[in-house]
Amino acid sequence: MTSSSTIKMPAQTTKTEIAVLQVQVKNIELDVSEIKSNLKDMHECLDRNAHETRDMLKEMREEDTRAHKELASKISALEKWRWMMMGAGIVLGSLGFDMIAKLLK
Repeated sequence: MTSSSTIKMPAQTTKTEIAVLQVQVKNIELDVSEIKSNLKDMHECLDRNAHETRDMLKEMREEDTRAHKELASKISALEKWRWMMMGAGIVLGSLGFDMIAKLLK
């Protein structure tokens, strides 16, 4: 057999195979389109979740800052009270025990 003596398929079989291949290509195109749509939806969902997470972290940071400021003001008030008590102790100590006893009687 030589290369010029190839087996020829009937024209109807070739047309049928081409039609089947065209249908398969269309199905693949539809699947790819659906995958693209799903990926787009997933991307939008991820973007939305990232935005919500950023907003939540921002709110948490603001609440944390506010709580730290409140705590700092309370600690500052306690420190002032402590220094006042230490000052009063120094004054009373400098007056001496006899003077304190006289004041209390």
